[in-house]
Amino acid sequence: MNEKGLIEQVLRIINSNYSNIYVLDIDLDKVYVFDFTVANSLVIKETLSYTDFIDIATKFVHKDDVSDYFNALSLNKLVSAAIKGSSETKVKYRRLCETGEYRFFVNIINYLPFEGRKLIFMMSEDINERLVDSEENNLRLESEVVSYKNRIQNESQSISDAIVKINDLLDNTEGDSVLRTANTKEYINSIFTSVSINHPELNAAIVDKVTSTSNYIKPSLLIVDDSTIIRNSLKRIFDKDYNIIMAKDGKEAIDIITLNMLTKGNTDKQNIVGILLDLIMPISDGFQVLNFLKSYNLLSHVPVAIISGDETRETRKRVYTYDIVDMLEKPFNTDMIRTRINKIISLYLSSNNLQTMLVNNRKDITGVESDIKLIMSKIVNNITSNEYSTRLKKMASLFVPAVQNKFPKYNIDSKMQDAIITGIPLYNIGAIAIKDDEVITRMSMKEEIEYGKKIASFVVDDNYSLNVLKNIIMYSCEMYNGTGYPEGVKGNEIPIEAQITNILVRLCSKGKVSPAILKTITDTEASKYNPDLIAVLNDVKKDIKKI
Repeated sequence: MNEKGLIEQVLRIINSNYSNIYVLDIDLDKVYVFDFTVANSLVIKETLSYTDFIDIATKFVHKDDVSDYFNALSLNKLVSAAIKGSSETKVKYRRLCETGEYRFFVNIINYLPFEGRKLIFMMSEDINERLVDSEENNLRLESEVVSYKNRIQNESQSISDAIVKINDLLDNTEGDSVLRTANTKEYINSIFTSVSINHPELNAAIVDKVTSTSNYIKPSLLIVDDSTIIRNSLKRIFDKDYNIIMAKDGKEAIDIITLNMLTKGNTDKQNIVGILLDLIMPISDGFQVLNFLKSYNLLSHVPVAIISGDETRETRKRVYTYDIVDMLEKPFNTDMIRTRINKIISLYLSSNNLQTMLVNNRKDITGVESDIKLIMSKIVNNITSNEYSTRLKKMASLFVPAVQNKFPKYNIDSKMQDAIITGIPLYNIGAIAIKDDEVITRMSMKEEIEYGKKIASFVVDDNYSLNVLKNIIMYSCEMYNGTGYPEGVKGNEIPIEAQITNILVRLCSKGKVSPAILKTITDTEASKYNPDLIAVLNDVKKDIKKI
């Protein structure tokens, strides 16, 4: 790269008041560190790899601000903002200084192409708010004490839950031989993993102890990407938790999956429990791998997260037609994706191993599935028959046919109408598996969606209705203007059934529909919704008010 030209480019957008000046080239795994000399000339002080930059940043950024710090560096979000005319974003965070105290800084972040590359320019400004005020320090200490107490309480609760699960397993397992099965061990290990998911030091202690006292072998994570840099970055993030298998293209990945997951009698096969998959690769791309996994019904047993680069919205829409669990944006937020992927893998492991144990224990799996379906059906019936759900279904029975009559382009036939009306009360069914007091974040919403999709699979037998319900569960919190959650999908990339659910849930948020809510949706918040649906709402609002 033309370093002189790069320095000139940086000088155009900064001045000597800025410090901690970086230029990030994620694709080339390079971070240029800039500094001013005594003569006030800007020079490239050093060049780091992105993974080294992550390690350094996590040491000087306050632990409560790390997520915001890295989220602000999302290449996809910066590119999207630049397209809308905003090339700059800011993030406030606390930085550890040489004096041993934290001071507030603001990072000014610019996305600017240079020599055909997409680069992120970042510089910091000290806003000179030292955390030395006694009242502020007292509040901070009080907050840390409350956080510590909550952590201890959550740990105690999760450990006691684990003990109950294992005790129940032992009480209901027949014969010592079954206790020694690999699936039983893996199920117990997955329970402990769920306990220690947010506490890596506890997880490391458990793994070290198990490894030293048994023939326990770490589960494997398959990383598929044609970029050596990305493969090594992800390996560094997950190396402590999994045995890492890497493939440089889709064909190699399919060969590895075939050998380790589909070949019977292979005594040397690795236990692959998760796949991180790039989409754009030579020879065979990520979609060919997804099609292969789908053809062998492996997507329901092994979680697949997509490594997201600069894919188009059309690509994102296409990839979500598969049962993927997440899209990981570059640059990677280390702590967030590690926690997120570990939680999902733990969920899949618990479900898969428990089911396999039942088979090994010579129980009638059909009968077990029937029992589970019966329990889930009762839960669903209770949810769909309450007053709130009844009102939602009545509103949908009025609104959905009106959409089809006014806008036939959405192809909402009678089968789809029935599926929407039946499925709409279950838009947040996954919430029953989440603690009531859990703070709602993008991560917790994604977790709720995964639980919701699994529950839906138990209670809906018809594939068409199941797909409609899964779309409702996945996209009902997304907004037409892209301001929704958890992915920020926008426009008609959001399935029409989810768009309808979103607007009807909002109408029903306070119980009976009020004129104030209607006016807010049709006027103040109209940009959040599909204008076609706003037009239908204006047509039927008199009848909606009566429900």
